Amino acid sequence: MSWELCCACQAGHINKKHYSLISAMKSVLKLLLLFVVAQLLGLIVMNAFVAGGVARQASVWQFSLEDIFFLVIGMAFTVLLLLTLIKLYTGNLLYKAMEFVVVAAASFVVFYGVGYYAGLGEAEALILAVSLSALKQLFPPSKNAAAVISSAGVATMFAMFLSFWEAVVFLIVMSAYDYVAVFITRHMITLASEFGKRDMSFSITSQETVREKVLVRKRGVVVEEKPVERVERLELGTGDIALPLAFNLVVFKGIAQTNAGAAVSSFIIIGVFSALALGLVLAYVKKRKLFLPALPPILLGTLVGYMLAYVSGAAT
Repeated sequence: MSWELCCACQAGHINKKHYSLISAMKSVLKLLLLFVVAQLLGLIVMNAFVAGGVARQASVWQFSLEDIFFLVIGMAFTVLLLLTLIKLYTGNLLYKAMEFVVVAAASFVVFYGVGYYAGLGEAEALILAVSLSALKQLFPPSKNAAAVISSAGVATMFAMFLSFWEAVVFLIVMSAYDYVAVFITRHMITLASEFGKRDMSFSITSQETVREKVLVRKRGVVVEEKPVERVERLELGTGDIALPLAFNLVVFKGIAQTNAGAAVSSFIIIGVFSALALGLVLAYVKKRKLFLPALPPILLGTLVGYMLAYVSGAAT
């Protein structure tokens, strides 16, 4: 696949923790903030497509369940290609080329949508997209910005061609795949580790230096507490951002054409519950130092948010 579907916390083993709760949650809050930024960016882009009539035109080519089946098959084939690439190729050029194309294509959708408000056309959007992709290659710290923008673009592309029930089926299938890929085949760990090592824009990352004390023992007796520092990384795959957002945008698209206020209200409700579910997952991952599939619990929060929006009348 062209994006990760997992969240992971990479850290070394320690005997005792001495950092405050606020400090420990900084990385979680940072990823949550980036998640929310992607949600808002997706809303801005989809609203432009609805207002500009692009969404109505794209509805002519909406995916059927059969199309979703072949889409999933294509994704599975892509995963096999990536695993083969990881096993056989140790260079950098192919990975950089792949990242460049994915970021440029996905961010083009975002810049084209944002350009609607500024009167920009396809040419300007393409220039901005290519520039962002090039910036990521020249300035690696721009990874998170590229990942957030790309996630919003991927989400919008899916939302343009999915109806409500097709989106539900697609997300359930992808959540099941996420579970299998992490806990059974474990190939998602391989993909995430490789992409993370190469600092590719297929995940957003929060990194912090943790100061702790390690008990030094001699002959089984504690003789001192030695202060140490280590770098702790918390990562969230862009798929965990894009897919829940895609569902939210599908709901927004369906309502916005008749009731803009209700569409925004439903988007906020669904987005809040998606973020709450993500926050719980990230906090658990950080505490337990585990590699977990984030999509299933985020999807659960997303669907709970939709049901509340539906009951309240915002999503009807």
